[in-house]
Amino acid sequence: MKKISFLILFIISLSIIITLSITTRPKTFYLDENYYSSDTIKEISISELDTLIENKKSFVVFVYQPMCLTSNDFAQVLNEFSNEEKIAIYKIAYSNIKDTELGTKVKYYPSFLIYNKGKLISYLKSNKDEDTLCYTSKEEFKKWFTKYVKLKS
Repeated sequence: MKKISFLILFIISLSIIITLSITTRPKTFYLDENYYSSDTIKEISISELDTLIENKKSFVVFVYQPMCLTSNDFAQVLNEFSNEEKIAIYKIAYSNIKDTELGTKVKYYPSFLIYNKGKLISYLKSNKDEDTLCYTSKEEFKKWFTKYVKLKS
């Protein structure tokens, strides 16, 4: 009787754990169609970013700081990624967002933001050890990126 109760409890616990891991995993999505088949990295203003958010677009943004060596190194990783995957990326200077609502979330640069239907889904945090490799390796960046965004290639 104790063995059966233990087995039933174990199966229920395992089912709960599996269900939670599946439902808490981020759902991948496609960016808006116009961001595929282009390998551009385009500078945008804060008002253009606000318009994209208000219009509930799905897009990605590289937050950088001019003259920052780490931002320049990460830009090379993003250029490789964008060229290989044919994904258009926006970029905006951190100094343009630091005093905005977005600046209260993204406190460090460089960073990379993923928006789905106007909502910030995830972003790289340059002060987090687990994100460090994404800044130096195209493969690691791609692994992180594809947790959220589907590629067309």
